[in-house]
Amino acid sequence: MLLKKLSLINFRPFKGEHEIEFSIDKEKNVTLVMAENGAGKTTLAQAFQWALYGKTDGFKNKSVLNSIVEKEMITGSEANVVAKLELEHNDIDYTIIRKQIYKKDINGIVKSDNSELEIFTKKDDGQTAIVNSLKNISTIFSILPESLSKYFFFDGERIEKMAGEVNSGKSDEFKMAVQNILGLTALTKAIEHLNPNQKNSVIGRYNSQMDAAGDQQTRELRDAIYSSSDKIEQNNDRIDKIEEEIKYYQSEIEKAKTEILQYADVEKMQQELNQLNSNLVNEQQVKNNIISTLMSNFTKQTYNYMSRKLIQDALIELKNTDNIDKGIPSVRAETIKFLMERKTCLCGNDLSDPTSDAVIKLTELLKYIPPQSLGTAIAQFQEHSNNSIKASENYYRNIETQISSIRASGNKIADIEHQIGEIDKSILKSSNTKVTDLKNRQIIMEKNLKDLTVELTNLKGNNTYLENKKRDAEAEISRLQMKIAKNRLLEEQMEYARAAYNKFKQTYDYQEANIRESLESQINELFKQIYAGGMTINIDDKYKITSYVNELEENSSNLDANTAKSYSIIFAFIVGVINLAKQKVMERSDNASIVTDEYPLVMDAPLSSFDQKRIKNICEVIPSIARQVIIFIKDSDGNIAKKEMKDKIGIEYEVSLKDKEMPVDSRITKVGEI
Repeated sequence: MLLKKLSLINFRPFKGEHEIEFSIDKEKNVTLVMAENGAGKTTLAQAFQWALYGKTDGFKNKSVLNSIVEKEMITGSEANVVAKLELEHNDIDYTIIRKQIYKKDINGIVKSDNSELEIFTKKDDGQTAIVNSLKNISTIFSILPESLSKYFFFDGERIEKMAGEVNSGKSDEFKMAVQNILGLTALTKAIEHLNPNQKNSVIGRYNSQMDAAGDQQTRELRDAIYSSSDKIEQNNDRIDKIEEEIKYYQSEIEKAKTEILQYADVEKMQQELNQLNSNLVNEQQVKNNIISTLMSNFTKQTYNYMSRKLIQDALIELKNTDNIDKGIPSVRAETIKFLMERKTCLCGNDLSDPTSDAVIKLTELLKYIPPQSLGTAIAQFQEHSNNSIKASENYYRNIETQISSIRASGNKIADIEHQIGEIDKSILKSSNTKVTDLKNRQIIMEKNLKDLTVELTNLKGNNTYLENKKRDAEAEISRLQMKIAKNRLLEEQMEYARAAYNKFKQTYDYQEANIRESLESQINELFKQIYAGGMTINIDDKYKITSYVNELEENSSNLDANTAKSYSIIFAFIVGVINLAKQKVMERSDNASIVTDEYPLVMDAPLSSFDQKRIKNICEVIPSIARQVIIFIKDSDGNIAKKEMKDKIGIEYEVSLKDKEMPVDSRITKVGEI
């Protein structure tokens, strides 16, 4: 898609008629629109969304009528707002016209009807045709689906929103891009359609049918599964929020510690305090590891230890029985009876004569094999019992040692916490009020952090319990349902659905991981150009973003909002998404109409948060991002961009206020083709 011209009538601050032509030159592919503050730069960037989709999401005031025109209207009069977008897509010229009529009623209130959309096409033969109104929306979506448009039309407000997400360490935009523009939406829908934990899914509906035919116990078990699933989801939402809060408190605590170190009168105490805090964290980890080992041993070996005396007594009773070792492993009475009914042994001997030695021996063997004899089972029981006794030999001593270690570690922790408390009191006695304020803030945040950490541990533990409860309920349901003949068909169908769900989920996880890694790689590739190799990022499977500032040899899970790092990530994100989208099209030519290298990139104020060095690097990258680039930029940044992209700018405009005292009447002036 190539944008050729945007024409506006009475649109927001642009009273009357205005138009902008866009460069379609392959070499000079940048159109630069410079604007002074308040002249309507962002409005122009958002005009594309209104023209194509009738959306005004970026406007707090949803009216698109120019304020001066509205004030000049008289009772009963009408005023039109028009946006006309001329573009080329797949060798067809389109003229897209969106019009909205405003009327002033007898009460002096200006109201509007819904906007109207007209589309005209012009083919190579010069014939112009109007698109059937019923096909207007589908035509727009065939040119550029609304769900994908946001990756090519980037306004300032959205960049700010994404910057906020990036600074928080997690971005839904990144996840949405991977799922949406890169073709995983269908898989996501299929997984949702089959999700066994949802009542309205395919498997959920099968479950409902089985409930109607099953007994009360089955229904109660299914209710327990759904209840556990809902609670796990609630816990996970809370866990995500807590983890973000923990990061915030950790960051603020470290900041407070660093600031306290700047004051000479408490510097030494704070350094000692920092070391004690580090020791405390290490000792707490040691204690947790010992507890984990203790719990693991308790779970695995307690039964063996507690039943040791009973097992030994049983072995004594069984020691002299003559039924041991006379059986044949894995041979049961049914096997012998089958051979005698068949009248032929496994070795081929004839068993038709009941008085023969072979038949007599087989009949005798029935005494020593299940179910008539427990000989073989007793032998297996003895072997298992001996192994159980050996496994529990050091149980008590190990438990005693581990409990002793836990107590010792607890004493160390208490001692460190006491020392920390004493130093905190000393710092709080400082005559410097700034120091005491910082220390009070640190103590409060540490308490909040401790409370959140406890809550996080409890939530994760509760999730583990609920997951086990679900698995137990599912296993019990399977056992119960298989006993009901009329549910067996549904059970079989559910097995197919579960298999499909697992396959889709496995495929999704694999593809999503590959695409996420590719996006991460694309982002880091751009950083080599913007930051000269000084910065990399990592995107984990939950789309949490970690930055690594190589040149400073430090890493941080959240990005400094006062620097250009988060904006650099957004730039790199846009480039990565577009490049991966192009690759997808090349791999699947049948989807070439969805995303192609002909889509423009329209950006509002992309350079406002960068220093001059970064602006220079980014200006070298921007023209190569897309076939056509349109930049709306404030005049101070625009002069730098103009200098750095002089060989790539095809058309330049200036947007200014006609009257500095009238911020709702702007004009667009074409500077000329460079």
